[in-house]
Amino acid sequence: MLRLSRNIYFTGFMGAGKSRVGEATAKSLGWRFVDTDRFIEEREGRTIPEIFAQQGEAEFRRMEREAIDELSKLSYHVIALGGGALTQPSVAETVKRTGVLVRLNASVDVLSERIGRKDNRPLMAGLDDEQRKAKIRKMLAEREKFYALADFAVESSEELTVDDLVSKIREYAAPWEHKRLEVETPSARYPILIGDNFLSSTGAFLESVGLGRNDTFVVTDENIARAQAHNLRKLAASIPNSKLYKFVPGEQRKNLESLNGLWTRLLSEGCTRKTTLVQFSGGVVGDMAGFCAATYQRGIPFVQVPTTLLAMVDSSVGGKVAINHPLGKNMIGAFYQPKAVLINLEVLHTLPPQEYLAGLAEVVKYGVIRDEEFFSFLESNAKEILNRSDALLAQIVERCCAIKAEVVGKDEKEQGLRAILNYGHTFGHAIEKLTDYKTFSHGIAVALGMRVAGRMATETGLWSADDEKRQTALLDAFGFPDRFRVDVDAAWAAMGVDKKAENGRRVFVLPERIGAVRKVVAPDRAAVDSAWAVLGGR
Repeated sequence: MLRLSRNIYFTGFMGAGKSRVGEATAKSLGWRFVDTDRFIEEREGRTIPEIFAQQGEAEFRRMEREAIDELSKLSYHVIALGGGALTQPSVAETVKRTGVLVRLNASVDVLSERIGRKDNRPLMAGLDDEQRKAKIRKMLAEREKFYALADFAVESSEELTVDDLVSKIREYAAPWEHKRLEVETPSARYPILIGDNFLSSTGAFLESVGLGRNDTFVVTDENIARAQAHNLRKLAASIPNSKLYKFVPGEQRKNLESLNGLWTRLLSEGCTRKTTLVQFSGGVVGDMAGFCAATYQRGIPFVQVPTTLLAMVDSSVGGKVAINHPLGKNMIGAFYQPKAVLINLEVLHTLPPQEYLAGLAEVVKYGVIRDEEFFSFLESNAKEILNRSDALLAQIVERCCAIKAEVVGKDEKEQGLRAILNYGHTFGHAIEKLTDYKTFSHGIAVALGMRVAGRMATETGLWSADDEKRQTALLDAFGFPDRFRVDVDAAWAAMGVDKKAENGRRVFVLPERIGAVRKVVAPDRAAVDSAWAVLGGR
């Protein structure tokens, strides 16, 4: 779900300070403030207690839904929601789609004292302090799952002034003002933020989601540390006292020995389960740092800050983390979702041409597997995309992440649908293994793999020759290589160790048309061998 930060919404229990803090936040921003309860009272010409008494809670909730739907169409407003507003699914969806959602918290004692100052809360009318506290605890427990939808929470304690709260809210809200999507799987829910120049807000983001700033490791590799030195400094400066770990770069270094170096460093520094790993690099480091996070003390928080196009559109999203084994790529790993994916498009400006091209392979993949309209968009804009148009890149990253989020949300652990994301990968992984991961980057190998998969689909009648020509033409327009000399026996053996195998039978993902693919289990070997000929090197 794409979200647009047109407004700031406040949620929380009655008495948490939504109106008071919201109004002060609006004033500091030069925005308008609206309290939904007051908005309804003015429209109805009655107080909320009167509406409850005369028409009941159900009718009030209907009025509330209509009011929030109307207000959500405005821009640059700070909107204080009623304490029970988010219990209505349509309200939660509207709010999450159109703004930043801030949760104000306060202790039960503080809430009870504030509510007790005025006997004007219909759901708390006539209760003494102990009865009120008991009901607050019960209602907080019932509403927790709705309040947890907030992008971040701020404690509205008596120790902090309103100005203190406003300052913190504005700092926390800054990273959330960019385009964003949400990934929701059975095990996790987390945001993908997409924008420019918000690396310096990384620390504020971590703190806003409860990860803190004082126990953080930034993980990268030596090449990225040099090429992205300026951006790495901005990231590190936003996280006081963060420590840095640098891997030796390269797919061939994506192994247990390299990972052991990071485990050892974390142990020697006395890191705990509250330590957060922030990976600032591409897919190789992202996989290793993610696997480290999944296994260190049985799991620590992990945030992806990808620096390559390939990592932005693919490997940083979805929680597949792994290292390579001499017998197969990504064979030792886990499904472990990050706490967030922070995509800073400015880091692409220094990306080498071949690394940029590698990312475009995954971009093409998304068009073939899921979205013919997106594929057409790539065909129409290939030249501008190659020239790294900022506007087009933002659209590309957003669309690819949306597709990945949709697929992962439906199939987190690759039991079915998620297999489509492996289009081109079975052949591509074989190419990587045959060349000891030294000749082609992962993305380039996947592009070669898509050519082979496309030819196999044509020869077996799964899709048309015209569809294959469209794929070939787009890969050619981006400048992907189209030649690789292959020993079909060695390739067949290399594809024998594959995570997608089912009951010992090989599984390939092949296209049915532009925009749709399917799994093919135990295909005829002759068809596989024949398809390699498209690369002209048999």
